[in-house]
Amino acid sequence: MKVDKVNFNIVSGRTNRENYNKNYNNKPYFSGNIPQAVIETEINNLNPPILKWVNKLRSNIGEFQDICINALGTGLLAPIFIKYNPLSKTDEDTRTYSAWRQPISAALAVLTQGLVTIPVVNIINSMANNGWFDESCNMTPFKDDKYIYKMMKKLNPEVNKQQIINLAESYKTQQAEGILNSLRKDNTVYYHFHNSGKSEPINPDRYNELLNKTVDLMINDEKKELERCKTIKHEKMVARNEFFRTNSDSAQALLNEMKDKINSTDNISDINSYMKNKYKKLKSEKANPQLLEIVEETHTRINAGKDEMLLKINKMLSHLDDAKKCSSKEEIIKLVENIISKRISEHNEALNFLNEVKEAIKNKKTVSQIEEMFKNKHRALKNAKKEFRLDDKIFAQEVVKTLKNQTKKHIEGVKRISTLITALAMLPISCSLLNWVYPRFMDAVFPKLSSKKHSNEAKVLVDEATKNSEVK
Repeated sequence: MKVDKVNFNIVSGRTNRENYNKNYNNKPYFSGNIPQAVIETEINNLNPPILKWVNKLRSNIGEFQDICINALGTGLLAPIFIKYNPLSKTDEDTRTYSAWRQPISAALAVLTQGLVTIPVVNIINSMANNGWFDESCNMTPFKDDKYIYKMMKKLNPEVNKQQIINLAESYKTQQAEGILNSLRKDNTVYYHFHNSGKSEPINPDRYNELLNKTVDLMINDEKKELERCKTIKHEKMVARNEFFRTNSDSAQALLNEMKDKINSTDNISDINSYMKNKYKKLKSEKANPQLLEIVEETHTRINAGKDEMLLKINKMLSHLDDAKKCSSKEEIIKLVENIISKRISEHNEALNFLNEVKEAIKNKKTVSQIEEMFKNKHRALKNAKKEFRLDDKIFAQEVVKTLKNQTKKHIEGVKRISTLITALAMLPISCSLLNWVYPRFMDAVFPKLSSKKHSNEAKVLVDEATKNSEVK
């Protein structure tokens, strides 16, 4: 084995979300210890084949996929309109002969233009992960999963597939910890550049823009939630809480059953099957629509993992406890109004705090100092027996997420331009190949159509020659 070849050269530290939330906010955090990649894989495996294909296409959409989609249109739809065009004055055989040009053209487009884009995209990915580009397209602080897997495989050719996966996961964990440590300890992000062979800190101006962009995104999220909170239907909340008041036993039994089941396993497939079967059973029993909605609302969070499902259930249990204390529908209405008012207040509190963070960035506060602001705000609200809307936000992680998204967008732009230029450069070759392949393909596969076409063309030439000649 050659596992010992791998040297991550990254400062290690326990800074993952689970431990950080426990130590940072002293707040309970439900964790099944499932890697995010595993959750995503299991969730995708639950989807039908068509959704798996759509997810794959969505995650890999690019110039090659555009070419394939255009080719499908050219190869499948265009021939139909050519062959069955009622306005055409040509005979059916001629239209059929012409229609076959389209799928041949589409196939050649994929072969000549499309397949050439694949190595171009791979080269760009490799260059981005190796530090050939500037900061805007440099992925050395957060290499992508495919590149890491290939790197581990190349460094350790004698280990099996599972060991490669484990090595890749370990590398990704330490890589994530490394960038968080550099943000907190050095207040920067380090990039490796292939040309110089050195690691250098991010440009200060770009770093300042990054911090501001991160806070701006958080502010936008809060504003959207605040608007939604203001326009939320009181009737729906009243109906749910009135149901909790009048049917507390059945509601609590269902919520506790779901909570126990989700807590009992880390297998997303098992949880998914349980939720589906529970919904079907309640529907067959003609259960109260509110019970069906409770199951459905919880089930929709499966894509976010079991922790989010448990968080939803615990919130509903909390609302259930409050509703049980009410003795009438009038009290429920007052409760709902108080809940909405409280939420609006929490959103405004969060927005005010984020504006303070913006000011702190302006005053050159570091990431560590900003995270200390988050901790202090949490303590102050906790002492006032208030909820902090941003308890689940870890500022350093939000900065990394923003940086990754920005870099990804820049790289996608480079890929688009590069593959478009490549595809355009291949057009003359595609056209030449089409003019050479098309008549030979028709002669070989449809000789009758081909001979008629050639005969018609010859007849036209003879007629033209006769018409333009004089009889002497």
